[in-house]
Amino acid sequence: MADEKLEVLRRLRAIELLAYWEGRLVTNRLMTWFGISRQQASSDIKRYISAHNPGSLYHDPGMKGYVPQGDFQPVLTTGHINEYLDMISGLVGESVAVTLESEDHLAAVQLPDRTVRPEIVREILRACRSQSSIKILYASMTNPVWSERVISPHTLVYTGFRWHVRAYCHKRSEFRDFILSRIDRTPKSASDPAPDSVQDALWQERTVMTLVPNPKLNDGQKALVEKDFGMPDGRLQISVRKALAHYTLQRYQAAITVDEAADEFKFPIVLLDSDRKKLSPYLFGSEP
Repeated sequence: MADEKLEVLRRLRAIELLAYWEGRLVTNRLMTWFGISRQQASSDIKRYISAHNPGSLYHDPGMKGYVPQGDFQPVLTTGHINEYLDMISGLVGESVAVTLESEDHLAAVQLPDRTVRPEIVREILRACRSQSSIKILYASMTNPVWSERVISPHTLVYTGFRWHVRAYCHKRSEFRDFILSRIDRTPKSASDPAPDSVQDALWQERTVMTLVPNPKLNDGQKALVEKDFGMPDGRLQISVRKALAHYTLQRYQAAITVDEAADEFKFPIVLLDSDRKKLSPYLFGSEP
């Protein structure tokens, strides 16, 4: 009975996360993820609306699904985008942080990504799926003044530290990364034609990078690093999209530059010298 109640709760949380972050809920998603019938999926949606969040969703024939009311607020989840990430990456439901914190003797560090707003995520995902363009108000560290951009997004990316969208920038005429927390206001539709994501060479092409223990460590320290990171033969090879190479190195906290490699305790692993030269053309890109 307890397992059944937990499974129902997970489905209800999935309903809330889909509605909150995507702005549209269809029964097929629930059927596929949980292996339930259409009747059960519809019943779960009605239970969520009636018993947990009255009046929060309504069926929109034009959208062919349920959409949230303008004042929709989550009640079974915290409104943290990482819960949505956990669900769509296969965990379905509770975020890792929530799960760990609910158990004795376990804890997790969760980054406070509350600056990522659901209305922005919804419009970006809608543009990704429809292969269309949107207008955004954006600022960056190199251009801190808010300015309007037209972008054609194709993928929402979580790097382990923050969220960005991979998109074609119509101002720069190239594919770039736009950090979600630096998008102000809700994106609007744009008529500019969106190029196909297959034209994004750095996204489509993969490369193999090799990480090794920092040469400045002694043999004992190197052995520990090899054990920590599971390095057979003293090295770890990773296949990544070229557009995600820099973020992958940041996630591993690996030294990229010679100056970083000089601090062996801050950067116990480093990018192999030959790979640094190979990857340098797209490791140090400028902001949009």
